Amino acid sequence: MLIRRLRLAAAILCVPIATGACQTATGREAAVLENVDETTLSRVKAVLADAVDRPRIRLGPEDLSSSTTISVMPALPGKKTRHSSALPAVFDILTNGNSCFAVRRESGESYRLRDIACKPAAI
Repeated sequence: MLIRRLRLAAAILCVPIATGACQTATGREAAVLENVDETTLSRVKAVLADAVDRPRIRLGPEDLSSSTTISVMPALPGKKTRHSSALPAVFDILTNGNSCFAVRRESGESYRLRDIACKPAAI
């Protein structure tokens, strides 16, 4: 039931516009990073490390020059734990035309990606 409500809310907030992109009720649309160099990745990791409250993180395998999603992999299991059921934290990359944001899918919390250039995704 909760999943249906979340899907309905997402469908209501996601309105196709002339470019075929998805614009949210906050005026933000799906975006991709313009540069995926070491400096950009370092800045993205710093913001997302704060978002998941961990000092170091590993990003998922997405190609950030073409993907509108960033995954933060769960912490590795400890020596006494063989398996972990932890899931990645998933963030959507959005832009309002001026700034880039990483929005956590699970909670909707938004984190500004300072000094990181992004552009609307070509969907």
